[in-house]
Amino acid sequence: MKTIHVFHDIHQLYAEFIENKNYPKLESLSNWGKNRFFFNQHFRMIEDWHHTEQIVIEFNNQFYSLDTGTAPDFMDKEKYMEWLSVELLSQQVQ
Repeated sequence: MKTIHVFHDIHQLYAEFIENKNYPKLESLSNWGKNRFFFNQHFRMIEDWHHTEQIVIEFNNQFYSLDTGTAPDFMDKEKYMEWLSVELLSQQVQ
């Protein structure tokens, strides 16, 4: 697993994830499924919450709770990356 230190790394991993033909067809997954599959590939996830739309990930030794119910379409790169950026920045510890 590649160590993710900055948000730019997430952009790169997202692009690679979308382009990789080795994954199951992403179109067959729900938006929640796409989010969960992506985060599970690249982040440590808190599994206790897997039954809800909340996905808790660890990024730079900090935990983030992402409400994938508010996420735009995972395949819409610009809107999705903007949403993810806002989610991560709004939860950063000062």
